[in-house]
Amino acid sequence: MSSGSWIRDTVESVKPETLFAMLDGALESTLDDLKSRHIFDMPVVAAIDKHKIPRYDADIDHGFLIRSKYERGTSTYETYITLQSVEEGRRAQIACRHVSAFSTNAEEVVSLLICSRLNGIDISLLLMDREFFSSEVINVLKKNRQYFLVPCKLTSGIKRAIAEYERHERPAVSTYTMGPEEERATFTLVILKRDERYLAFATNMPKEKALCNISTLPEEYRKRWGIETGYNGIEQFRARTTSRNHSLRILYFYYALILYNAWLLANLEIARKFTIKFGIITINMPLLSGIFHALFIEYLRDNGRTFVER
Repeated sequence: MSSGSWIRDTVESVKPETLFAMLDGALESTLDDLKSRHIFDMPVVAAIDKHKIPRYDADIDHGFLIRSKYERGTSTYETYITLQSVEEGRRAQIACRHVSAFSTNAEEVVSLLICSRLNGIDISLLLMDREFFSSEVINVLKKNRQYFLVPCKLTSGIKRAIAEYERHERPAVSTYTMGPEEERATFTLVILKRDERYLAFATNMPKEKALCNISTLPEEYRKRWGIETGYNGIEQFRARTTSRNHSLRILYFYYALILYNAWLLANLEIARKFTIKFGIITINMPLLSGIFHALFIEYLRDNGRTFVER
C-alpha cells in the first residue's frame, strides 16, 4: 500500500500548469459521462462563485494567493472560481479556474463560459453575486451574448435610481448606464420591493422579457442557492493539508470537484436503475469519498512514474 508521504511527494513534483491541464481533462471526462445520461440536453441555469480557502503563509505568495476581506484570522486566501449548474438533479461542477493575484473577474468569467461552451453545455441564465457587479463583467457577458442576473451593489447611482422608483419617477424596469466613459456599461435595471426592502438587479434580458418575468426574478435568483449545496459538497470531499506546495493543493480542490460529479453520476445511475425519483440520496458522500480515495491511491501506486514524467 502506498504511503501518504509517497503520494504527496509524487504530486508535489508535478508542475502546477501540467497539473491544471490534467485535472481539467479529468473534470471534463465526468461531464462527458453526465452528458451521455442526457442531463445537459437542455440549457441550464448556472451560477459562478468563488471558493476562498484561508491561508496563513502569505510570505510565500508569489501570485498564487490573493488578498481579500479579513476573516478567521487572515486576509490571505487560496481562491478558485467555479461554474456550476444550480438546477435540481443537474447540479454538476462544470468548470474551475484558480484565481491568481493578477487575474480579473471579467477574465475568469469569460474563461469559464468558454469552457462550458466547448463542452457543449448551454447556459440559459447565469447567476452571480454582487462581487461580479461591475462594468467590465457586464460588458464581457453582453459581448458573449450570455444572459445574466446579478444583484446590484448599492452605489450612489443605484441608490438614486431606487429613490426615483420610490417617488414613481422611474419604472420598475428601465435602462441604466454606469462606469467611466471608456468602459461604460448599459444594462436593464429591475427594481422590486419585497418585505419593505428594495431589491435591484442587473440583467441583459430585453426589457420586455424582464417586465413579463418581473415577479419571478427574485425566485429565479434564489436558484443560485443551489450552488451552496454544491459548495458544501465540495467541502465534504476536499482533503485538508498543511502543505504549502501549490500542486498538491490544486489537486485536492479539483479532486473534490471530480468526486462531486462522480457522486451525482452514481446517484443518477441508481435512481434510473431502480426507478427511484432522482434527488433521493442513495449513496452518501463519505462512502463515495472513501471508495475513490482507495482507487486514487491504487492509481498513483501503479502509474506514479508516468504521472510525474508528464
